[in-house]
Amino acid sequence: MEKKFIMVMQRNTPLNPYIYKDLYEDDRVDFLRSVMKEIKNRILLFIQRIHLSRRINRAVSLPFKSIWGFSLDNYRWEENIEYYIIFPKLFPLTPKYLNELRSKHNIKYVLSLHDPIDDPIFSSHEKYCMNAMIFDYIFTIDPSDAEKYHFIYEDSHYSVISNSSPKLEYDLYFIGQNKNRLNILIDLYSRIEKNNITSKYRITGVKKNEQQYSNRILFNQRIPYPEVVEEAKKSNCILEVLCDLQTGATLRYYEAICYNKKLLTNNKNVVNLPFYNSEYIHVFEKPEDIDWNWVKERIPVDYHYDGRFSPTHLIDRIIELEEQKEAQAGEEKK
Repeated sequence: MEKKFIMVMQRNTPLNPYIYKDLYEDDRVDFLRSVMKEIKNRILLFIQRIHLSRRINRAVSLPFKSIWGFSLDNYRWEENIEYYIIFPKLFPLTPKYLNELRSKHNIKYVLSLHDPIDDPIFSSHEKYCMNAMIFDYIFTIDPSDAEKYHFIYEDSHYSVISNSSPKLEYDLYFIGQNKNRLNILIDLYSRIEKNNITSKYRITGVKKNEQQYSNRILFNQRIPYPEVVEEAKKSNCILEVLCDLQTGATLRYYEAICYNKKLLTNNKNVVNLPFYNSEYIHVFEKPEDIDWNWVKERIPVDYHYDGRFSPTHLIDRIIELEEQKEAQAGEEKK
């Protein structure tokens, strides 16, 4: 039976069109820009955003979300096709809606997780849907979650979006949210200055009274992801600092590998990840462990990246798993 994959995006996740870029060119995949039907009226759109606000719905789950209509209702479903719907995020779709949709069409549901499930910012809605057992496959880029929750570990979620080769302008680059790691980020920056490291350092989600080095650190300035990539490419080394409970790589790791940059990271698991090279990647447990001369040293970096992080491999993996299931079912019938 022919297989068709549907990637359902969210309006409020601006990263997804870039990290999933390779799938736009994959004939096996259709894209839906949002789980919700498109609304052009600005007033209605404003009301919808309030009604569907994750922050508000964490405090109290507002009813009647289905009044806005779901984009999957308008999809051109065909008979004799097996559909695989992939969600990087699920809210506000409910198990009831998804089960009703599955009763009408030949559908399997896939959840692709980029955040640790035990992180406080992780969506309780996704957890609720997991408990409802509606997903046929749950993939995660976090190895601890894969082992603890029996998810499928899969790191195919990054598309190369730029082939430019800008000149190096600084030694070190960091960009990331506060996420309860501000103390170590500030400590690291103080050491950057003491060791005469040139840097571009961006932190978002920081209160005004917590903004140390405010004339040098760029606080709360959100920039489009293509600009993040261009800034990273102008740096000799990229800094990765994992949040508590996180064991999987962040975007900084993928950027370092795909754009041939040194990586300074506190992720101990990086030694088990593809392309690890001790010449290009240094791991620190405490800020005082860091070799700042290595950060400054200019050397040719080449991980010989072979495209294995491309999200097209996620589609290949699903097909592989389905073929294994079919083969097993065939063996059981004998």
